[in-house]
Amino acid sequence: MVVRTNHEYLQYISKSLNITTPFAQVLISRGLKNIDEIYSFLNPSLELIDPYQLRGVLKAAEIIKEAIKSKAKIFINGDYDADGLTGTAMLYDFLKKLGADVTYHIPHRIHHGHGLSITSVSIAKSLGAKLIITVDCGIRDFEAVSYAKSLGIETIITDHHEPLKVEEEVILPEALSIINPKISENSQYLSLCGAGVAFLLIMALNREIALEYLDLVTIGTYADMVPLDTINRALIKPGWTLIENPIRESIRVLKEISGLNSNSLKGFHLSFCLIPKINAPGRVDTAQRVVNFLISEDSSEINELAHWLIQMNSVRQRIEEKTMEEIEEKIKREFKDEPVVVLWGDWHPGITGTVSGKLMERFNRPVFIFSLQGEKAKGSARAPQGIDLQDILSRCKDLLIRFGGHKQAAGAVISLKNLEEFRKRACNLMRNFEIKNILQLDAAVKISEVNERLVEEIRLLEPFGQGNREPIFGSKELNVLNFKKVGSNHIKMTLSQNSSVSYAVGFDMGDLEFEEGSSIDIAFTPAVNEWEGIRSLQLQLKAIRRSLK
Repeated sequence: MVVRTNHEYLQYISKSLNITTPFAQVLISRGLKNIDEIYSFLNPSLELIDPYQLRGVLKAAEIIKEAIKSKAKIFINGDYDADGLTGTAMLYDFLKKLGADVTYHIPHRIHHGHGLSITSVSIAKSLGAKLIITVDCGIRDFEAVSYAKSLGIETIITDHHEPLKVEEEVILPEALSIINPKISENSQYLSLCGAGVAFLLIMALNREIALEYLDLVTIGTYADMVPLDTINRALIKPGWTLIENPIRESIRVLKEISGLNSNSLKGFHLSFCLIPKINAPGRVDTAQRVVNFLISEDSSEINELAHWLIQMNSVRQRIEEKTMEEIEEKIKREFKDEPVVVLWGDWHPGITGTVSGKLMERFNRPVFIFSLQGEKAKGSARAPQGIDLQDILSRCKDLLIRFGGHKQAAGAVISLKNLEEFRKRACNLMRNFEIKNILQLDAAVKISEVNERLVEEIRLLEPFGQGNREPIFGSKELNVLNFKKVGSNHIKMTLSQNSSVSYAVGFDMGDLEFEEGSSIDIAFTPAVNEWEGIRSLQLQLKAIRRSLK
């Protein structure tokens, strides 16, 4: 499927910005409607960000300034994932630099649960705290906020999760100030993660010092898989550079223990090398010391904690592998190709999120994985684009003890007696919903339009990630001049279209077969291949079919 645009308008965009027509189509296909929007997306700048445009920031900044002035104890309550941990590290380190009397607490996943709990408030009280600031949590923690107030402790909530809605009315905790883009009138900040929200609060207090934390906000943003729109690109573009060439010792060591010696950082380096190590302690143990690691300036402490991160990640991997084996057996016995995957068992609650994510990609449907805990079960859910988990959970709220999260990633707690009914209702809700697994093309092109200049233009979109994937192009009716299988399961092809010739490679496509002279349609990403000092243009195939003519 390709988004088609008026040819004259494409030419206008192309000439105005001095870009190729195919690249202009890519940008328009991504919802960028005019020259200004395209320019801002390609040239993201922190100057675009005015933190005071986000509801609650001004009031929160004033409260914090007064707390620092009066030497009131500030207690930061963060979340145990990479988003909450980086946000907590930034805010704690920043407030220390301002001279605040501040401490932080990262709840234990099993003992405390997600968010601001009664236990966390009790800890704050025992430390003499007068102000609690949440990071990446709190928007639905009504009981804990009320309890804190009863103890004489006020609360500032910084969060980005969905607020509670009752008949479309947003219900909020009784906090002094709430910063959450989901309740702000300014929609351009809607995609911020928890660390991004905390960063805007820091910007409001001291814009210059805030720039020191762009590496951490980049990790939090990428880890939470929020859309990399113009605002998030403004944050992670400069932050990406600070990770490629680290100034922060902890990031340098994290790259080193992950085997990343190159200065060229790609999205998969973050997703599969750096972020899992930051996330691991919060999944299998306590993540309190991750904050120490991120902001420490003591080399011996950083190296000690780096080895601890490696150990925690190894534990996480072993638990996940064992759980996946058990779930595979359960799928064989219980899964009947229902429209929603709902499974439960005696599994570690710290890995239900990653497991549900893997199963969602495999089955292309919503997945709920519950960990049994006495008379209750705690679960994580993931869903493909186009499915709103919050809508499913809201329609099942009479069966749930609590729930929260996002449209594509959520969590819930349920009584064991309601699990089977939840499975039935969730499946009924999705019974008539067709999830179309259609390859989304950014532009239809002739291969004569595909050149090294287009490849260079595509690099302007980096870093790629959620909501900003690498572009995929489509081209029809190409003749197969040469076809051969290479390696263990790959193919190479020489293709022609009119008088143009291109070379293509298809990884893990060894089961396909096309005779020379046949006509095919392809979906691909263009790339420049370098081998022994020779550069050549190569089409990296994503899908192939025989031409329909």
